[in-house]
Amino acid sequence: MKPRLSLVGRYSFLSLTLMIGSVAVLSALYATVADSVTERLAGERLEAQIAGTANRLTNFIENRIYQLETLSTHPSMPLYLLYSDAVPEGLQELVRVEADAPDLYGILFFDASDRLSEVIPGQAASGQPYWGRNNWSTLDLPSVYLGTSEIIGPSLTSGSGPGWLLIRQPLRDIAGQSTVGAVALHVRLASLTELMRTESLAGVLRPFLRTPAGDLLDPTGNLQSNEPEGLRTGPEVLPGWRIDYLVSAGDILSPLRNAQFGLYALAGVMALGIVALFWALARSLRRRVSRLVAGAEAFASGNLHFRLLTPKNDKDEIDVVAHAFNAMADRLQEMIERTIQAEKMAVLGEFATGVAHEVRNPLATIKLTVQALEKGELESRRRNLLISVEEEIDRLNRVVGDLLDYGRPVAGEPQAVAVGQVFRHASILTSGLADRRGVTVKVSSEPFLAVYVSPDQVIQCLVNLVANAIQACEPGCHVQLKAFSSGDSLTIEIIDDGCGMDQPILAQVMEPFFTTRQEGTGLGLSITRQLIELNGGKLEIHSTPGKGTTVSMKLPQAPVEAIALQDSAQQDS
Repeated sequence: MKPRLSLVGRYSFLSLTLMIGSVAVLSALYATVADSVTERLAGERLEAQIAGTANRLTNFIENRIYQLETLSTHPSMPLYLLYSDAVPEGLQELVRVEADAPDLYGILFFDASDRLSEVIPGQAASGQPYWGRNNWSTLDLPSVYLGTSEIIGPSLTSGSGPGWLLIRQPLRDIAGQSTVGAVALHVRLASLTELMRTESLAGVLRPFLRTPAGDLLDPTGNLQSNEPEGLRTGPEVLPGWRIDYLVSAGDILSPLRNAQFGLYALAGVMALGIVALFWALARSLRRRVSRLVAGAEAFASGNLHFRLLTPKNDKDEIDVVAHAFNAMADRLQEMIERTIQAEKMAVLGEFATGVAHEVRNPLATIKLTVQALEKGELESRRRNLLISVEEEIDRLNRVVGDLLDYGRPVAGEPQAVAVGQVFRHASILTSGLADRRGVTVKVSSEPFLAVYVSPDQVIQCLVNLVANAIQACEPGCHVQLKAFSSGDSLTIEIIDDGCGMDQPILAQVMEPFFTTRQEGTGLGLSITRQLIELNGGKLEIHSTPGKGTTVSMKLPQAPVEAIALQDSAQQDS
């Protein structure tokens, strides 16, 4: 059954929800910050910038007035109006120097009737009234007063010349009693308007100069035909002159808007990346989980040998689950095999008991009868036949005994036993068989090694294994007994260089009633494995056809002190 929404799908949905929520929160914060930035820029900082611009324009006018006062208060200056030919050379030089100032077109003199009387051009002089005075007049221009100074204009830029304004002061006669005319600075209008440029807030703040006539001039001195929307009123520069300004909030917020669009683009890319990543993870996870499901279904269908492929080192939780599945399968298979073996042993025990009761009693009667006939038989041929029958009865009795031993094994009393003692018993008991087959048995062991087992049972097991090794060897071969310590256990190896076994035989060699010899019962190795396991050990067989077989018994190791105490007790007795 497939889940309605996979785990990866849930994580994907959660991640996208968190990302979209974060972007929404950031957008709200952006709007708040943008409003705050606009308010602040339109507040104190802009007001300070506008106030600074107004101060620059006021200072410019005041400096020109101070420059004009230098001329208007000169005692010989009225000579330009009364006796122009009598003006001293020094005064003429002073006027020419002042007229050459970069912010002036020149210096103009007016008579008592306010008519232009004398023109002193500067280096920047051009157009009227320097190249002609036709139609040149100040009558139509607005004028305001700043103290004793009159500000006339401005005259805007047109086809007849650039824009200008006049700063004029009266001239008194030499005695200082009456006004004989006026002297004026012919000021470049652009020199005044250029002071409105704001480099620090360029593109954000746009100042304009409002003239007494209501005209609006930009920083280049050009007339603004249409008044911009959102124009704000600023401080006054001169009577009738003030700074108006326009704040472009869009220019202020353009970096933030760019950052916002970048944030949206990044969020979109991350969303696509998350979708692609989780899609790949979903495919990988689905494939790996499918293997787990397939393993569970295979195990449920009875395939106890199915195992999942797992890496040596766990990379993630799926690998941990796979290892846990394999461990569970191993334990479950072992438990099932033990259960089956226990059931087989129970059935075999009942069968062996029945066989022993039904077969051994008749065998005993038959054997007694055969022995009686043997004693009374004088003919050697019949006597030999009776002896053969008696031997077969004994063999059949041993088979029944093996069957009983396998069907109902009984654990012995464990105690510390020296490995050397076990090896000596096994060598003595198998020496006759080894001599008959021409096989050499060698023993090698580390000193002071001991096992904690039932002595009789471990000797029985070792004798059985050594006998099997001898029977698998040809004359001239060798069988070696080795013992060595491996941690908390002790390993005994029986190594022969006989015929060996192939894999199919090796897989069944410890099964009951399986044998490759005609005279065998097939219970020897099965009984040996049972006895070793009853003593807390383990039996393993490794074999290579044509090279030999190695049988390993891993048994509980007894401490060396136990052997020392046992030897001391034997010496005392």
